[in-house]
Amino acid sequence: MPSGRGTGEERRARTPSRDTKELLDILERSRSLTSAMRALDRDMCAPGFAERLDELMRERDLNATQLSETALLSRSFTYQLCSGERMPSRDIVLRLALVLELSVEQTQSFLRTAQRGALYPRVARDAVIIFALRNRMGILDTDEQLQSMGLAGIL
Repeated sequence: MPSGRGTGEERRARTPSRDTKELLDILERSRSLTSAMRALDRDMCAPGFAERLDELMRERDLNATQLSETALLSRSFTYQLCSGERMPSRDIVLRLALVLELSVEQTQSFLRTAQRGALYPRVARDAVIIFALRNRMGILDTDEQLQSMGLAGIL
């Protein structure tokens, strides 16, 4: 489905030239969303979730089948994530982060890319997940820890 903003490579190749304040000013002054988005187009260069997932998989020499098996996801759902047809829930992003062995900081960035809420150490469930990420626990061990503490599992 075309977004009207060019391919991922084209968007990444553009260099944002305006700071956040300038972008907010454009939004404030625009009379319509269409004109605002047109004015902001060249500054929107953040990679999408599928692009970021592909990059992480390539760095780890993983293909979609391997990812689906290790993250305990169906192949069709994994392929939909990889193609950008579907966006993951927060728990799916966290499962992928555990399987990809992302750091806490990388996971926070991955959550932002997926437009999902950040991990907060003051939330018990998030604290367990942060601990699991820091200690490179797998998804099964993480799920077991969550459930043993009376928290919702990750599977």
